[in-house]
Amino acid sequence: MLDNDLLKDEGLDFNFWPSFTDLMLTITIIMAALLVVKFGVSASDLKQKQESKVAIISEIKNQLKLKFKENYRELKESENTLIISNGNENIVKITSETDYQQISFYEKILFDRSQFSIKNSGREVLQIVGDAIKLKSNNIKLVQIEGHTDSNDIKLDNYPKNMGNIVLGSRRAVDVYQFFKDQVGIDPAVLPMSATTFGEYAPPSRKLDSSYNRELLVRANSTEELKASNRRIELKLFFSSK
Repeated sequence: MLDNDLLKDEGLDFNFWPSFTDLMLTITIIMAALLVVKFGVSASDLKQKQESKVAIISEIKNQLKLKFKENYRELKESENTLIISNGNENIVKITSETDYQQISFYEKILFDRSQFSIKNSGREVLQIVGDAIKLKSNNIKLVQIEGHTDSNDIKLDNYPKNMGNIVLGSRRAVDVYQFFKDQVGIDPAVLPMSATTFGEYAPPSRKLDSSYNRELLVRANSTEELKASNRRIELKLFFSSK
């Protein structure tokens, strides 16, 4: 066996264990490599989701331009929100968030007041939006359909007085679900869809936190314009990465 004295005599400086500095440097390099991989994938995911959102918006815009022709109008409400109108009234609002895209349909284009059967004008717009979703659905993992109402009390036969808005919102969401499934041909076995409602309790101004209360809800329905904005169908498209 070699002992330390012999190694020193032979001019060898052998040390099996790395120094503390070498060890920390190795750990730092490994951690940096892991971070590069992690954030590189995240950046790629975000880019892919953004490209899908842009493609859906582009398809909807192109088809609505063909439908409304010279009456087509666009309004950039904010950096990530676009409103499209037919010159007389707003049709859809498209908002792109980090992990999902929201498409809101104004009530007048889809339904008559207090009704849940989709109008012919609404069917045409739903077909355009549904086709865009179907065409660009390669990395959409879920479509959530939400029915929203204002706070006006709706009386429906066979339902309790205070349940009218919940029933109306849910029936509208289910009608849109059925249209996408049967008319557009979106197969829930391939692209899961859900139909739900918040009734009057989730106006566009509501923030999803515990600070909301009934006083704010009353304020959100204090004018006819605010009530009109609350009556809507919202689609939320959630994206995955492939």
